[in-house]
Amino acid sequence: MSLALNIPTLETERLVLRGFEERDFGFVTEIFGDEETARFIGGQMPAYQAWRILAGVLGHWALRGFGLFCVEEKSSGNSIGFCGPWRPEGWPDNEIGYGFLKSAQGKGYAFEAAKASLIFAYAQLGWSTAISLIDEKNPASQNLAKKLGAMNEQQNAVINDKPCDIWRHLPKDEFLARYS
Repeated sequence: MSLALNIPTLETERLVLRGFEERDFGFVTEIFGDEETARFIGGQMPAYQAWRILAGVLGHWALRGFGLFCVEEKSSGNSIGFCGPWRPEGWPDNEIGYGFLKSAQGKGYAFEAAKASLIFAYAQLGWSTAISLIDEKNPASQNLAKKLGAMNEQQNAVINDKPCDIWRHLPKDEFLARYS
């Protein structure tokens, strides 16, 4: 018996957000193999651990009915990041998480993907609120959260033994009025 995952595909002007596939293993290995890129998303790791990340992301879809999307650039078809709704065990609330290759940073892709992910979470999953857990030493993610309208709700939280700040996104109605 096989498990079929019904992962939707979202499209923005420049991006496709889709379910991860085995062909994305090289991309996942690349993003988690780079010390700088992986610094705030779990840390640098070898390929066998990146495989576990890939399997865990797909497992999250199976267990919770939602999860991170693989973010693909429409113009090239290349996987450039991940973004989406998720809530791993121990998280204080539903989160919009994200991570992008160095080559894709600073181009507005994270904002575009996070906005689409929040719209999906609010409109399709029925969420009323969302958070992003952000390291205090990660100004790029803090700036993205601010651009999305999020506020730093709690500093110096410890989630699953990791220090972070909890950024609260705009409530559903306010976010959808602003961005959809």
